[in-house]
Amino acid sequence: MTQHLEPALVRDLTEAKAALARHGIVIIRSIETELEPVVMAAAKESMAASPGILAKMDDDDLDSLVESLRKKAMKATGEMKGKYTHLLARLGTDYIGDLVKELDGINELFSWERMTRSATTDVSDLLRERGFGPLDKISSEDVSENFAVELTEKWPESFKRFQALAEQAAKLLLEKGVQTPPKQKEKKARRKG
Repeated sequence: MTQHLEPALVRDLTEAKAALARHGIVIIRSIETELEPVVMAAAKESMAASPGILAKMDDDDLDSLVESLRKKAMKATGEMKGKYTHLLARLGTDYIGDLVKELDGINELFSWERMTRSATTDVSDLLRERGFGPLDKISSEDVSENFAVELTEKWPESFKRFQALAEQAAKLLLEKGVQTPPKQKEKKARRKG
């Protein structure tokens, strides 16, 4: 597809895609190293806010609860890492027209609110089941400055640039009649065969 685009646009689109991927990789690594511990710290704060419930629990029950909370936090962050890795891989598609349709959804998933909701929902639910309060809202101030800057400043800026270039490329390919969605290509191939 890129052979039908101006070399300058191909270069800019390639650079924008690479920058977005770099920021996405930093975010994915930060989810693994920072978000899970922040969720667990918030869970322990929630438990500490209810000393009466804690006093009724023996050591085995408390250990079991903390382990269950940790497993839920690990599972949530693991699922997020997988989802975000898949989304970053989608940026490499040759079907820019299809990708442009998905970009708003991809960007929405790379937001602090969406990320913390995904990471905390199951942990909060388990805490409520056991009589504790839900997790307090986790803010970008609870993680390292690097993670917060990547997610709230660098990612949106890179994404905006990539999206504008991808939309420009998709429009040009559509005007030239080059970009055809995969399903339409399959139908055309069947008709010929």
